[in-house]
Amino acid sequence: MQWFTPKLAQKIVDRTMKILGKNINVMDRNGVIIGSGDRSRIGHTHDGALLALKENRTIEIDEQSVNQLKGVKMGVNLPIHFLGETVGVIGITGDPNDIREYAELVKMAAEMVLQQSFFLEQVQWKQRLKEDLVNQLIYDDYVDESSFLERAKTFGVNLFLPRLVIVVEIPHEQIQYVNQQLLRTITYELATEDLAAFTYSSEIVVLKSIVNEERDIGDIIGKMERILQKVTNGKAGIGPCCSKIPAIKQSYELAKQAVTVGRKMDPERYVYHYKEVEFEILLSEMGQLPLAGSAFEFYERLLEHDETGELQETLHVYIQEKGELNKTASKLFVHRNTLRYRFEKIQKITGKDPHNIKDLLQLYTALIVHQLR
Repeated sequence: MQWFTPKLAQKIVDRTMKILGKNINVMDRNGVIIGSGDRSRIGHTHDGALLALKENRTIEIDEQSVNQLKGVKMGVNLPIHFLGETVGVIGITGDPNDIREYAELVKMAAEMVLQQSFFLEQVQWKQRLKEDLVNQLIYDDYVDESSFLERAKTFGVNLFLPRLVIVVEIPHEQIQYVNQQLLRTITYELATEDLAAFTYSSEIVVLKSIVNEERDIGDIIGKMERILQKVTNGKAGIGPCCSKIPAIKQSYELAKQAVTVGRKMDPERYVYHYKEVEFEILLSEMGQLPLAGSAFEFYERLLEHDETGELQETLHVYIQEKGELNKTASKLFVHRNTLRYRFEKIQKITGKDPHNIKDLLQLYTALIVHQLR
């Protein structure tokens, strides 16, 4: 395996030279210079590195050795070790007597950078596998449970645990600036059994393990609200609890619908739990039926006569306040007589009486369907 890439080698060179002030070369396991403070030397074979690799020891090149070896200058060349292998050589240009005391420190620094790069790559590789798993769970129609369970085991995750699916949506223009930091912030809040990943649609999806939905949901909503308060127009939807793998896709879809409906119904909020808007979700689907056009024709007449929107607002507040006239009037900052006049006007335009339960349900249904179009 090729541990050193030219990019990583040059990173080691640049970082070390800032501290040491000496030219640094990094050679691969074939003795070819792949990173150097002197870019003209890149691609050349370094005989000192070949000797260091062959004998697996530090090779010092003095003035006399320069004339005997090819492609070298005075300096010290040290083999770099990682995971029990000799993976390359790092060379410091200069009189060995002047730089000998720095040599081991330079080698140690190079090995540390290599180690950090390796572990970062492992983390990124693991995250890519998680993303692939999560995307298949929420998008694929066919679910091979045994395959998913086996893959999830590599992350220490039990997919049979009860979970809530959380969908986090960010405005498209912010995605490239926000998503990576947001995912790190969310991941910091997760338990070992949780999964978080980007979807193919550039959302963030969290499969959050829970013990008790009623007890845990408040804490989950609170955490997501605190996170999203720092993101302009960031919204999250939470789907129903699922304890079976095929149910994860349905929970994801309901979480997305919760965001779509929630944004229109209550745009000031950050997090929408599907249970709080499931009636509205149902109505939004009803509004897609062919019958909806004629069934809600009466509401179109209301829209034509309600240019200011006050009649629609009155209906909305009246239902929010559970039909209590005093609370409705107070919230609208109007007198009860004004409220009565508005109800009479609504009935005259639509033929629906807001005081009649069946008529009120039709009015509210039409209002919601209109808002969600």
